[in-house]
Amino acid sequence: MQERVAAAGPKPSADLAALAAEPLVLASVLAVLGIGLLLGAFAFEYLGGIKPCPLCLGQRLPWTLTTVVAGLAMLGLRRDAPPALAPTAFAVAAAIAVWSLYLAGFHAGVEWKWWPGPPSCSGTGISPGNFTANFDPAQIVRCDEIAWSLFGLSLAGYNFIFSAVALAAAGAGAVSTTRRRAEPS
Repeated sequence: MQERVAAAGPKPSADLAALAAEPLVLASVLAVLGIGLLLGAFAFEYLGGIKPCPLCLGQRLPWTLTTVVAGLAMLGLRRDAPPALAPTAFAVAAAIAVWSLYLAGFHAGVEWKWWPGPPSCSGTGISPGNFTANFDPAQIVRCDEIAWSLFGLSLAGYNFIFSAVALAAAGAGAVSTTRRRAEPS
């Protein structure tokens, strides 16, 4: 019986881990995350009727850039690509993920009242004297109010989690492609 198990080869979990460490898979994860999160944000806005606050809108840019950089990483994995393209693209994606983590973490902290948000969308520093003639207070989307949550996490909280996943994928891609580049052909 033991011989049959040993002859079966590596465990499926080992194959899955090796596949997950492949740079093309990691770049694809980054692209899918970027596209998926942007589509989700637009769906919440246009289909769900949840207007984004200024901090929400700011969190979209890193995902747009991540999608583009993931495409560059995929191009860098081609045989005829410059050798530094893939590692550089993954490193840039990791830096963008850190930025995204910061934006999402800051916004979540504002929502949970850990620190004040920007005066323009959290109600601090706005007085009747600041209003212009065309100002409509009902149009302000507040950054310090949670518009939607699931399991106690707001959209900013989920963005933080997805940003951490993107950082892990980008970091693994950078390490993997740098090691492959350093290996003798």
